[in-house]
Amino acid sequence: MKLGVHDLMLRQQGKTNQEAFDDTKKLVLEIDKLGYDRYWFAEHHGYESLLSVAPEVITSHFLALTENIKIGAGGCMVMHYSPLKIAENFKTMAELAPGRVDIGIGRAPGCGVSETRALNHKFDGNSPELFDEIEILLDYLVDKKPKDPVYRFVKAVPMNNEKRVHPWMLGSTGKAAPKAAEFGLPYSHAKFFLYETPAEIFKQYRSDFKPSVFADKPYISMSYKILISDDKDELEYLSKSYEYFHIQQTKGDFSGVIDPEELKDYKFSLNEQSILKKGYDNRFLLKGTKQEIADILADEAEEFYLDEILCFTPIFGVDNRIKTYKLLKEIFD
Repeated sequence: MKLGVHDLMLRQQGKTNQEAFDDTKKLVLEIDKLGYDRYWFAEHHGYESLLSVAPEVITSHFLALTENIKIGAGGCMVMHYSPLKIAENFKTMAELAPGRVDIGIGRAPGCGVSETRALNHKFDGNSPELFDEIEILLDYLVDKKPKDPVYRFVKAVPMNNEKRVHPWMLGSTGKAAPKAAEFGLPYSHAKFFLYETPAEIFKQYRSDFKPSVFADKPYISMSYKILISDDKDELEYLSKSYEYFHIQQTKGDFSGVIDPEELKDYKFSLNEQSILKKGYDNRFLLKGTKQEIADILADEAEEFYLDEILCFTPIFGVDNRIKTYKLLKEIFD
């Protein structure tokens, strides 16, 4: 089983932006040493505590600081940008770090309507068919002329990348999986975004997959929120903050991870307890010892035909986050 990181660059409450970026640097370098396969930066806009607003810039920076791990945008939200500019950005990175550049292609906005309009001043509520835009982007990544007359006679430079950008189709509901199969792309599913998706979606993706220049066989990764500790007291101490973030996420509140000390006396309401139960029952978030998490992920891998697991860790303290990633790696070593 391959492993990766899905990072929203969630700033911990009480930390400055610079401290959050320093924590990210520490985490990326440690993940590279641990031998993880990839590290993805999400794209969100308009949330003060979600700092990954320019994942292509962050990706380029950390590609320069690492040696082995694949790094990329997970995702790049295509509704906001020209497919030409996206291709130029990532093909440039492919020359700077050959063979290590991922692009997770997403159709969601990663923000509200006001931010969407501000990001793309031509947005009028009737955006172009995004799968058509994605197809143009994919053509550009392999130096193929797009069918669209607007783009057909324009080249995406640099041409002839020796090691091409690695594209993925992203999803959180399963609706993009059929197109991933049609385009011959790996499919990455963000389960921590709280949508119940039947296993049949993933089985059908594998069945319908058409080999392409990007991938010769179907490949599925899934992202989870995960907290691991073999110390029961530590697990319970960190879980209050971890679970509180999950509750806030269901309300659309990404205001940062809170110090567990501030939540020691906090009691979850009956409604919040119900939300947490649903989260754990549906495995949107995972919490447990190394063996407990190993058993859960083994079940998930079998049910959803997984080739890779990505981990998002909204846990207080960068060292505690690193500890979870180390224990996760030990499960599959």
